[in-house]
Amino acid sequence: MRILYVYHMITAFGGIERVLVDKMNGLAQAGCDVCLLTADQGSHAMPFRLDERVRYEDMHVMTFIQYRYKGLRRLWEYFRRHKLLYKRLAEKLNDIHPDVIVSTTNGYISELAQLKGSAPLVIESHSGYDHVMERSLFSWYNYIQMRLLYRKLRKADVIVTLTESDAKKWRRHYPCVRTMPNVVHLNASGQYSTCEQKRVIFIGRNCKQKAIPDLLKIWQMVHEVHPDWQLDMYVEREKSRLVEEAESLHANIHVYSPVSDIMGRYLQSSVFVQTSLYEPFGLAMAEAMSCGLPVVAFEGDGPCSILTDGVDGYIVADRSREEFARRVCLLIEDRELRLRMGRRAVESVQRFSSDAIMPQWQALFESIV
Repeated sequence: MRILYVYHMITAFGGIERVLVDKMNGLAQAGCDVCLLTADQGSHAMPFRLDERVRYEDMHVMTFIQYRYKGLRRLWEYFRRHKLLYKRLAEKLNDIHPDVIVSTTNGYISELAQLKGSAPLVIESHSGYDHVMERSLFSWYNYIQMRLLYRKLRKADVIVTLTESDAKKWRRHYPCVRTMPNVVHLNASGQYSTCEQKRVIFIGRNCKQKAIPDLLKIWQMVHEVHPDWQLDMYVEREKSRLVEEAESLHANIHVYSPVSDIMGRYLQSSVFVQTSLYEPFGLAMAEAMSCGLPVVAFEGDGPCSILTDGVDGYIVADRSREEFARRVCLLIEDRELRLRMGRRAVESVQRFSSDAIMPQWQALFESIV
């Protein structure tokens, strides 16, 4: 079976990028003929290792160049580069002859739907239905964009969501929706956190979704009770202002750039926290759990599909910062509780391993070919 993944570029240390690479590697290792096409990679290096059996090619369209210009020039570049994308995508599909095509909701659905021929088109939703609807409320432009996206998605043969609760929302509009949890890059070292280090860890992008201002306010409350504990934040994207803000709080907060050995940092920590406004899955959360860390997270589709409240962590309802801080303090004050929840977390996340998830993907592809 020849499976083609189409994505704009894999340049960031992001969850979607890691998941896509892990899945392509897993399918290639299982004997599938896997191909990857990107449009805008150019000379940028991939942050994750792609298996040598995955055939990879960049179409060098560079659609993002349009944003270097303004007004009519930007509009001209937009149409010129999308015409180039269509032309090169048509050429590549003609050469590759895929049995299945996979992309994402922020991919090239219209172009793929027109060019795919008899190959089924699978669209992965990594943002979640609620987030798509939320964006439509910001402006008329976003509303129109989202309505166009809904129409485009009707051309997909299957929409794949990360959680069953999200799938139920999509099924109100689309008949063929399947649930497939992310493949998680689990800790394979055989070592687990001792939960003795006075460190709480946060991983995420410096963006509105991750609600970092809420995290800082929560940590101020925790710091008042436990000033000897520190919060380590590994933040992708511009962080200089965040560093300044963290230092101004004098609350033992340390801000770092993403690192390649994040598992090592989990093992040096004792609690993982997540304060996202929405989280379709929670990749970093599951990774931390595989290292033996209990989690405190706000309620949402992702956390509720991964955590069992009171067993391997705590789920905080109604975005109560006070309750979140109280739960973190409970874990700080009871090492045996941290260890017990951490060990249950290790057991729980094994259901997201490649060995557990990839056969489900293969079965899905085989059922639609």
